Amino acid sequence: MRRADIAIIAFVTAVLLGGLGLIAWQSAGAAQSTLLPALERKALGVSRSIASLADEAVGYGIPVDEIVGAEAVLQSALDENREFAFALIEGTDGQLVAVAARSAFADPAARSTDAASSISAPILLGDVEVGRVVIGVPRQVAETLIRDLWIDVLVLLLVAVLIALELTAFAFALSASRRLTGLARRLAAVRAGDFRPHDAVGGTGALAEGIASVDEEVARVRQTHAALTRRAQETGDRESEIALAALDRRHGLTALRSDPPVTLVAVRAPVFLFFFAEEMTRPFLPTFIARQATPVFGLSIELVIALPIVVFMAIVALSQPWLNTLTERVGRGRGMHVGAVLAAFGYIGTAFAETYAGVVGFRALTAVGFAAVFVAAQGFIVDRTEAGLRARGIGIFVSAIMAAMLCGPPIGGILSDRLGDTTAFTICAVMALLAALTAIVALPSDRKGQADTATRSVRLSDFVALLRVPLMAALILGCALPAKMLLIGLCFYLLPLALASQFEPAAIGRVLMLYGLAMLVVVPLISRLSDGAGRRVPFVIAGGLLSATAVGHLWIWPEPWGAALTVLQIGVGQGLSTTPQSALVGEIGRRLAPHLSEGGIYGVFRLVERLGTALGPLFVAAVWTMYSQTAAVWSTALLVALGSAIFGLLWWWPNTRTVAERGAN
Repeated sequence: MRRADIAIIAFVTAVLLGGLGLIAWQSAGAAQSTLLPALERKALGVSRSIASLADEAVGYGIPVDEIVGAEAVLQSALDENREFAFALIEGTDGQLVAVAARSAFADPAARSTDAASSISAPILLGDVEVGRVVIGVPRQVAETLIRDLWIDVLVLLLVAVLIALELTAFAFALSASRRLTGLARRLAAVRAGDFRPHDAVGGTGALAEGIASVDEEVARVRQTHAALTRRAQETGDRESEIALAALDRRHGLTALRSDPPVTLVAVRAPVFLFFFAEEMTRPFLPTFIARQATPVFGLSIELVIALPIVVFMAIVALSQPWLNTLTERVGRGRGMHVGAVLAAFGYIGTAFAETYAGVVGFRALTAVGFAAVFVAAQGFIVDRTEAGLRARGIGIFVSAIMAAMLCGPPIGGILSDRLGDTTAFTICAVMALLAALTAIVALPSDRKGQADTATRSVRLSDFVALLRVPLMAALILGCALPAKMLLIGLCFYLLPLALASQFEPAAIGRVLMLYGLAMLVVVPLISRLSDGAGRRVPFVIAGGLLSATAVGHLWIWPEPWGAALTVLQIGVGQGLSTTPQSALVGEIGRRLAPHLSEGGIYGVFRLVERLGTALGPLFVAAVWTMYSQTAAVWSTALLVALGSAIFGLLWWWPNTRTVAERGAN
């Protein structure tokens, strides 16, 4: 990255942080000063409502201490208002008539301490007070709400900065900006003595003419060097050959540039916005489904809740091969546009679905759009990069997804918490449409039928051939499959449901964002560290074992800290194993299954990974139904640990490894 790019990014970040930080500080300060009075007003309203019910009862001649169902009404008020500590009815002499309290305030005497403020409303018989309804608001609640408010502010600041950086990259990907960036890169390269050619930018106007002039001069220098080299070789001028070779090494006069084309950056913004939309649903989707769930085919409630998630993941997994072919035929950009619009309709339909069948159907429609955008964006990069640059090009795609995984859950949780699930889904639809708009604006024209990377669909024979190689089967079925099952089944299905009984969606979103944070930090680091010989296998095994043992935090720490540490450790573990795992697939395939194409091997690997995302919620829900939630968590973790251990044995145990290698023959 050039210093000018870094300066622009740093400037945008500083301005944004300064402005948003000032606004956040003022807003949070104002909220802090009004929060406790607002809670007390709410408690007063609830106490008056209960008192009015009691007024009617005593009006019929029922004494205050004989009102039937008083404790049930008080408990209902506590259940609906988590910030209240206790609710009670007392007589005029202070004697308790009915009480409902949380564990920390089970002793009615606690209401007289400084731990909570008491808000009361009189129970009247005519104009005479015959009792009181008292609501307790713990002072700690206000402190907790203020703390959560500051956490939300910090999360919003982080997300705002990441979005600003993505939009900055989007601005540089626009047609005129691409030409400006292209000219700046060329001038910086020439100034540094770098004469490697740049990718063509195209266009017309003064910038395009400037780019063409620089490219012509660079080409002239390279041609002159090539001509002088040929002449030195023909005349046997060894001294000149050495001097020209030194110039080549210093200035790249025969080398090619390894930077991804500028046009590839254009795909970041649409991918980020679209995946942002789906990631926003993570904190509240399971509980939203639970509210709509109805008995289906005699399935348990756990399986009924899991079904829309399973359908979504299964469609994404199974539709990608033929969607890849379709988007290649009609154009990658057009595929992204249509997919994003389909997903937007799916989000809107889900938001206003009134039946469980409607939720399942609209999530299926969203899945088709999601898969189309995924394969079209990935195909856009593959079509425009040579084999040597493809990994870096895919890195642009993956980094946008990881940024969305970091930003989406906390924002989705806040929206669900503050505005409701329907509004949150509607905003998801708007984000999907924005992704389509940015793709229309920024992506260059489609290259229909020009891709040289077309791959056939995965066949059953590919599976059979790979499963005959024990080492490959252990890597794919023992490491890749359980890892995705743990991620979707535990992090995105079970944990949101388990936490929803105690915490709001905003808190759940903050927990889930830790997975994206860990991946965003760990994956780039491990991509560099794991390239050395023999390093990949330890990373894969360590990552699997780290992910499996992460579930122990759920029983060690109170919630939500246990869940947060679990998600964070799973993110670190999968960050350790993801990149080395992908590299090992090709390495083992070339060594033990040379008769299979690399495309076929990776096709099987990716399909199994995607099937793991569908099997995860199904497996967790089934074990939960048959045994318990604890059994579902530990059994999924056990699959990950066993798979990693078996792969390690097959790799390192000499006798077992010999058997594995024979399986390829």
